[in-house]
Amino acid sequence: MEVFKKLAKYSWMVDIFKKMGKAERNNFITGYKNRKQYYTMEGMKANLKDLLKCANCPNMCRFDCPTLQISKRETYSPAKKAQIAYFLGMNYIPFEEKSAQNALYACVTCDACREWCPMDISTGDLLVEMRQELDQKGLVPESVQVLKNRANKNGTIFEESPFYNNSEFNINDPDPEVFYYIGCMDIQNRPETVRATIQLLRHLKIPFATRLDQRQCCGGPIYKAGFRKEAKKISTQNQRLLQNFSGKTVITNCPGCFATLNKIYDNLETPIKIKVIHSIEFFLEKIQQGVLKLSKPVNKTICFHDPCLISRSSSVKNYVADFRELFKLIPGIKLQEPLLHGNETRCCGMGGTYAVSNPSNALKLHIDRFSQLQETNSDLIVSACSTCEYAFKKAQIETKSNDTQILDFIELLALSIDQNK
Repeated sequence: MEVFKKLAKYSWMVDIFKKMGKAERNNFITGYKNRKQYYTMEGMKANLKDLLKCANCPNMCRFDCPTLQISKRETYSPAKKAQIAYFLGMNYIPFEEKSAQNALYACVTCDACREWCPMDISTGDLLVEMRQELDQKGLVPESVQVLKNRANKNGTIFEESPFYNNSEFNINDPDPEVFYYIGCMDIQNRPETVRATIQLLRHLKIPFATRLDQRQCCGGPIYKAGFRKEAKKISTQNQRLLQNFSGKTVITNCPGCFATLNKIYDNLETPIKIKVIHSIEFFLEKIQQGVLKLSKPVNKTICFHDPCLISRSSSVKNYVADFRELFKLIPGIKLQEPLLHGNETRCCGMGGTYAVSNPSNALKLHIDRFSQLQETNSDLIVSACSTCEYAFKKAQIETKSNDTQILDFIELLALSIDQNK
């Protein structure tokens, strides 16, 4: 079955081959037979083969690349970045070239390119591999190097770890059923979402644990920055922590943590055996089972921003439909979709350490996406990612647009619960 899928993916090339002259066909066949010489370089671990495919593509996804839209520089289109990365990998450009280094970090790793790619290639994933090559050579830009230093110091991307023993969120019930895996950004910038989640778990009388005294970052941002060794160290410690958990489920509000624990940990060879789900799946199931009852009308028009990491087709699980189902079940909610939503959502600008490597352009992306959401004229802007919500808060401050409230879906859900029932 996989063979047929693969053939179907490349079927568009058949017509091109048919239209070739004899000499062109011979060159094509000769090139195909000797293809490995074009993407093989000793000591290079990055996927040069897929970089070459992406580099030779007519840039079919460029119209949906947020960093290209903001920078207005063709160099930062997906295929052009792949070309630069490929030339670096094949030693056609020296790794010391600053402009080439900048191109590797001019990506939010949002997978918009993959959404439109006929070869199912994520340019972002390929660029992350090339960032790892930069790290091996000690050439990561100073603006990004700070993340590595912080990871070595306290296991997070922040100057000081938000995880500590006497935190109000360090809750460890006896015989916990659920491990509530709280993200760094949740605690640091959106503690309201953590309190709302704890409120719902308490309402359901579900014993849970957070183990904040043993916690650190999931390692996703460190990995995306190119620091594989540091990400591996963090993932190994988190793997040990979660494998020793006696319950059956890990839930997290953070799409970054969700994608990292499920996908990146496999890449780092530290897989998590216990089930890891986003909190939308957990609470929606409780509602559908009749265990969690939504009885308080919210009576608001909302605009929902789909986070890239749990909305693209390349995600471990696509939660687009789950959120729409939830909003139908909350009394009084009317959903207004922005122009770009679902699998075709637009990145907030915080992905792939872009806000660290390109802060001014990242802010432009915050404002750009925030403006798109504002165009719906909704009462509330709602998302399911504390990082996205942090970006929109920054955009709100920058544009002095204080008339729209920004909430997480978990806060919205908590508002619809009668705590006396």
